[in-house]
Amino acid sequence: MSFIITVYTNEGIIMASDSRTTYSNQVVLPNGEIRHNFGVQITDTTYKTFICNSRIGLSTCGDATINSTPIAGFIESFIAQKVTNVDSVEEVCDKLIEYFSQYTPLPETNFIVAGYNNDDQKQHISRVYIATKQIIPTVDTSIPGTLWDGETNTLKKLVKSVGIKNEDGTYTDLPNYSIGFDFFTLQDAINFAEYAVDVTIKTMSFQDCVKTVGGPIDILAIKPNGVFWIQHKELHA
Repeated sequence: MSFIITVYTNEGIIMASDSRTTYSNQVVLPNGEIRHNFGVQITDTTYKTFICNSRIGLSTCGDATINSTPIAGFIESFIAQKVTNVDSVEEVCDKLIEYFSQYTPLPETNFIVAGYNNDDQKQHISRVYIATKQIIPTVDTSIPGTLWDGETNTLKKLVKSVGIKNEDGTYTDLPNYSIGFDFFTLQDAINFAEYAVDVTIKTMSFQDCVKTVGGPIDILAIKPNGVFWIQHKELHA
């Protein structure tokens, strides 16, 4: 899977993601039984957040391959071939669905596309679900907030209301303290995005589960006047 998050404030937008891709396979045993092997191969060098043009970025989670080939290369080709510097967030979303619809079967891949449009200079954030060809705009971005996708259970339990199940089947709510996104500066958004990815990685590292979130954290900042990396893994020898 993956974990991706987008935090939007009055100053700008922050997008962050982990770097892990986990591969699985299945083998047929001599008795004909099919055995599923999960997490047989792991890489912590996958790019999941990308710059589309001078005002827009995107993050991806879900299926990480198309026909056994890593999806990052397909996304880079899509950006190079299809996205122009005048495209809006909505146009990038439409082009994503058109581009990835050429593959069979449709990948179970999700995107968050975020940035500013030339015509209004307002924040626009949408989700794209390739398998169902859906584009879902986010809530009113004039109210600061966040959205995330992928392995979200860890963060949900930390920031959403949760309860403890009692022996009689009833629940006792734990104290819940809201997060003041309204007061976030852009640096606060960076800190929260990094925290959200990092706490997911560290929590899963102790759990009895396939470690589908891990590796370096990439963080992209988007402001009305441009996009820039806060931190980004680079190729090296």
